[in-house]
Amino acid sequence: MANRIKKKQETKATVGEAMALIMGIFVVAVLGGLPLVVTNAYFNILETKYIYFCICAITAIAFSAIYGLVSGNLVNYFKSFDFKKVVKGLSVADWGILVFWFANVMSWVFCSDWRHEAFWGTSGRYNGVFLMTIYMAIYFLVTRFFVFRRWYLEVFLAVGLFVCLFGITDYFQMDLLGFKVRMVDYQKAIYTSTFGNINTYTIYAAVVLVVSTILFTQEKEQKKLLWYYINMVAASFALIMGVSDNAYLSLAALFGLSPLYLFRTKTGVSRYLISLATFFTVIMCIDGINVVFAEQVLGIDSAFNVIAGLSILPVVVAVLWVAAAAMTMVAVESKKNNAPDEMGKTLVYAWIGVIVIVVGAVAFAFYDATVTGNSERYGALASYVTFNDKWGTSRGYVWTCAVDIWTNAFGGLQKIFGYGADTFRLLMMTFYEPRMVSGRPVVYDSVHNEYLHYLLTTGIVGMVSYIVFLAGAVMIMCRRMKNHPEVAAVMFAVVAYAVQAVININLPIAMPIVLVLLAMGLSKLPDEIEK
Repeated sequence: MANRIKKKQETKATVGEAMALIMGIFVVAVLGGLPLVVTNAYFNILETKYIYFCICAITAIAFSAIYGLVSGNLVNYFKSFDFKKVVKGLSVADWGILVFWFANVMSWVFCSDWRHEAFWGTSGRYNGVFLMTIYMAIYFLVTRFFVFRRWYLEVFLAVGLFVCLFGITDYFQMDLLGFKVRMVDYQKAIYTSTFGNINTYTIYAAVVLVVSTILFTQEKEQKKLLWYYINMVAASFALIMGVSDNAYLSLAALFGLSPLYLFRTKTGVSRYLISLATFFTVIMCIDGINVVFAEQVLGIDSAFNVIAGLSILPVVVAVLWVAAAAMTMVAVESKKNNAPDEMGKTLVYAWIGVIVIVVGAVAFAFYDATVTGNSERYGALASYVTFNDKWGTSRGYVWTCAVDIWTNAFGGLQKIFGYGADTFRLLMMTFYEPRMVSGRPVVYDSVHNEYLHYLLTTGIVGMVSYIVFLAGAVMIMCRRMKNHPEVAAVMFAVVAYAVQAVININLPIAMPIVLVLLAMGLSKLPDEIEK
């Protein structure tokens, strides 16, 4: 009897190791390969990365299935399948992605007049039922079989450093990759590095910044601390030089929410202050670069100018560095004296109060500028807090159209399940004339807000389940990250992505990376396997 139990445990361990290896190779292929793969500069970059991810994902799924069949484990699983046990084992995030996939399928089968487009996503950005099915399969495979070790994030950061450096050189109009030679002039400033559109690039750069910053705040080894700091600085330069205002929502999520995690310890506070001081120092450096190399750089016409133009910025930076130095000395002295590093929760509660005040102030500014018409009060910020058709590079117009279509053009079932995955372009062509922008007719193929986009394409069920999926994953990672900085890094990356998704597009260029990171954060950890 004992031998039989031992043999069963050894078999289970072998199966786990084999599946972990398959998933590990897949994760490296996505985190290490997807950011770099390019075949014809920017002319087919979306298609190239989409196909690359699909090939990696389908290969991983196929190898997992083949191994399951050859080893007999797949057959044994179905023989002993217990529906109640499986359902009980599903987390909130699991239910979220399952219902989201179901909403995609329902909209495709019952609600759409464009079934081919809804399945493949060919009228939009390939976010059809096919890709959503792959996303779901990969999510469950990684969360169930992958073993999350820190070195996977090291691979991610190493590749990220390379991508960010090319983005920085593109800001200096060096075009080291030669991708812009055949482009028309007006497009050269909005495509960069190996990611194409600056909005997509800044999604990736923001994730690199978040991961490197959180790991920097938690690292104890000096060499790794320097490595994370280098990545943090490079990603800060790259993010701002990406010349996309989308980046500032990710920054707000990082620097606005990370104190809830970091302010529990003296080390966390000191590292946060160092990170914040470093970022504002980077802003000053870029401002100086824009003056000295005005003829060589692209220049920035965005929220950056509001921050860099503050007369008190040098004072703020100096104060932050002094505070960082003082807090670092306190943390070091505590360590020398074997005093506890913990600080309690008072500072965390105080920061929650700060968040409430800031959010309230922003909400009031939008109301005051948009509803009561007092936009002139806000000077350089007026265009950011006054919502109209021009807001957010015409996002205001597209959002208004999206809400109007869902409210007035959809039937009951379509309100529930949408009009088909990634069919927004066809909806806009049906209900609105092309809009003239800079003398050219433009048809929008995305709402430029993931949540509204899913409301139109997968209905209220799809939008809500997607939010539940992201929120559920974050809640689970919050419970797991206490002694696992790598989980915290991934969690904050997902939060930053979710925040900037309010004004951005879900693309199979950056989203596969975010999804894989999310699934990694919910997967097994080495110490859990040992237990």
